Amino acid sequence: MTQPATTTPRADQRSLRKFCTSPIARLVLAGALSLAMVLVAGVQLGAIDLTWAQVWAGLAGESSQHVQRVVFELRLPRTLTGVLIGIHFALSGWLLQLLSRNPLAEAGILGISAGASLVAVAAFIVGDWLVSSANPYNNTSFALQYLPLFAMAGGLVTALAVYFLGMRRGHLSPVKMTLTGAVLAGMLHALTTGALAFWGHAHTELVAQWLAGSLYGAEWEHLRTLLPWTFIGLAGVALLVRPLEVMQLDDEHVRTLGLVLNRWRAFALLIATLLAASAVGVVGPVGFIGLLIPHISRRLAGANLPVQLVLCVLLGAVLAVLADLLGRTLFSPYEVPVGVVSAVLGVPFFLYLLSRQP
Repeated sequence: MTQPATTTPRADQRSLRKFCTSPIARLVLAGALSLAMVLVAGVQLGAIDLTWAQVWAGLAGESSQHVQRVVFELRLPRTLTGVLIGIHFALSGWLLQLLSRNPLAEAGILGISAGASLVAVAAFIVGDWLVSSANPYNNTSFALQYLPLFAMAGGLVTALAVYFLGMRRGHLSPVKMTLTGAVLAGMLHALTTGALAFWGHAHTELVAQWLAGSLYGAEWEHLRTLLPWTFIGLAGVALLVRPLEVMQLDDEHVRTLGLVLNRWRAFALLIATLLAASAVGVVGPVGFIGLLIPHISRRLAGANLPVQLVLCVLLGAVLAVLADLLGRTLFSPYEVPVGVVSAVLGVPFFLYLLSRQP
């Protein structure tokens, strides 16, 4: 009797070996290692540097109360919150750039972050009137419960305005959309500043720090507030990958394939706004992560959207944590908000992209 073939395990091993040595696997592995390195640095470095032995002892609960407090109550929730906001802003920018076919599209540039900030500041003011206390910081937990929802409402209204005003003869005009977003962003920023001036309260210091896009004081509560929106956003992006691949074709060609273009564009806009505005509602507007990371991911992954998606998740988290780490170590004991550091890194890159536009 002829023995059955036993080459399947060897074929599987060859396929696995081929994938592990492929450029895609190397890119993903490099991104994962970079994220692991900045996570370790984010917990270890700060105003008081800890050794890795101290960090490990703090995580294991075998160190002093001071070290455990620094690791568990200060640096670990702050670093993990940085991971989430990096993912949010990077994926939001990736979706907006694919949706508009515009490499300059990003939540901050298109005014979505400004709209979210304005409504969030309004929520701060109304919340202060409803839940007033002598200490302005007592209302932070109250604000955290509702800010992502209010911010998403403001961001969505702004996104819809930019989308429809950016239309030209039934098609999206990248230049018109970018200019419309910039104009709306300037107007909304002015309204936000006016609202703060009108408020004139001790809370202004807290809100001004939040508007700079800061992870200062990030606690486990911030992480718990943002995490459900992260899961919803990632699920939405996963559903959009295949439609987005089709949407990169000409509109008429897309319609012939049976894809309901406007429905999927609206869904993509909703998910992009949800991701950006929920992050704004928790830590404030952090610009340029959504501009840099999608562009870098496209350069590395080419036209492969699933790989772009994975790289956006990894590199967005890396950039946010790295920017926060630089902000709190370069001028220690003073801190520079993560939004300021990301802007310093992003503005030259934005000008470079703008110079290459026709």
